Amino acid sequence: MKILFLGETYRADAITWMRGVEQNAGVKLQTLEVAPSPVRWKRVANLGLFFFSIIQINRQQWDLVLAERATSYGFFSLFVRAKVRIVAQQGITDAFPLEGFAVHIKRWLQRRVYRNVDLIHAWGHVMVPAMLNSGADPSKITVLPKGIDLNRFHGQKRKVESPQGKVIGIVTRSLYPEYRHEDILMAMAEVRKTFPNVEVWIVGDGVLKAALERKSQDLGLEENLKFLGRIPNDELPDLLAQSDFYLSVPISEGVSASLFEAMASGCFPIVSELPAYKAFLKDGQNGLLVPVCDSQALAKAVLRYLADPGRYEPGVIQNRKYIEQHVDFHQNMKALYGRYLAELSNK
Repeated sequence: MKILFLGETYRADAITWMRGVEQNAGVKLQTLEVAPSPVRWKRVANLGLFFFSIIQINRQQWDLVLAERATSYGFFSLFVRAKVRIVAQQGITDAFPLEGFAVHIKRWLQRRVYRNVDLIHAWGHVMVPAMLNSGADPSKITVLPKGIDLNRFHGQKRKVESPQGKVIGIVTRSLYPEYRHEDILMAMAEVRKTFPNVEVWIVGDGVLKAALERKSQDLGLEENLKFLGRIPNDELPDLLAQSDFYLSVPISEGVSASLFEAMASGCFPIVSELPAYKAFLKDGQNGLLVPVCDSQALAKAVLRYLADPGRYEPGVIQNRKYIEQHVDFHQNMKALYGRYLAELSNK
């Protein structure tokens, strides 16, 4: 079995997908990705070099090619000699943002890809409408999350109470504008007036890191916020196990593995009021939902949780049970790989 993965291999989502396929296929995946660069002309040059690499590997034929994001690696997958092409949509739509000239190009790419690949991954039902609007054949769509490795993310808290009695929140989204970390900082500036011992760990890296660190200092949050940077994926379960609540307030979302990891780890979710979150959380029960780009509403939600964390314990237990029943990594990846083999047998 020869399998090629096209995507950003450092991302946690990609690591999970690749690991699941490798475990079920019993082979090591070959990978290709565009070299990152903060400089625009270098990014364009790197795209050209990546396309040249695609042409080079066409000297051999692959059984499967897996690609993340229809509007980039999914499009490149069309130029790979493969028996079966599989593309995964990353957000509620890969044609994002929803305005501007670029969205028309992305929609064209998305339509072309969905009409020409063999299988399309929707990690959740919220992703399906964009696929259908792009002309995807419903029979090509598989709706199932990759899953969470329950051997790594434990529902039973291992937290050691600190002498200061701190309550810890955690953020595990990359430091990019769409994830609205500034709203979290503004909200925490309000929250700490009532709960000075609250602490939030911000895990991840991105273009906004320096600006967010400066903003944190301007707000006097040095004692309440810790920027932990990008960490090895294997260290994340321990951080989640020590955290009490989880914050995520993006302006758009597909199906969040980050949320699933928090739910599996017993962290109470406080998140944006988006369809992707409302599919799994009921406000006031197993999570709190807040309007997008509203730091005041976020502060009120955090204060609501901190005022009586025990009230939400049944919801935390409910979240873990849901993950065990529907989002088990080993079970779901076995099912997904079985679908790959079924497609391959038809070729």
